[in-house]
Amino acid sequence: MFISILTALLFLNCCSSSTDIHATTIATRVVNQISDKSIRQRSIASLTSSFLESGSECKYNDAVVDITGEVVAYGLVDGGVYTITIRQDEMDALCLFDESISDQLGGGRLVSSGATIMIRGQCQSSGLFATHPFSLNGCKVISE
Repeated sequence: MFISILTALLFLNCCSSSTDIHATTIATRVVNQISDKSIRQRSIASLTSSFLESGSECKYNDAVVDITGEVVAYGLVDGGVYTITIRQDEMDALCLFDESISDQLGGGRLVSSGATIMIRGQCQSSGLFATHPFSLNGCKVISE
């Protein structure tokens, strides 16, 4: 029973820390301050593979990258963090935004279901029990 409770607490801690508005705000500053020339576009598959192999020791952990994909989900989670899930070649990436994205979400806007967009964000390992091995935090939409 103790192990079940500990596992549940670890799961909740991993999930809540990935959607912390304070962490997203800090990552947003990092993403906005980095030079466009130093950004590389990566595939969701290559990032997923790297994080599955190396976890938080992955060479992309804390790196700022661009990824492109089709919007498959978006929303607002507890804590004031907006999420967008994009898909590329049957692989998904979770992207975390601050409130600045709110007026771009929804039907007929830049971020809507089925739209293809490029997102820039800071890679972060999602933790042991997360549904995605990594997330992009502090994101901004670069292009349609």
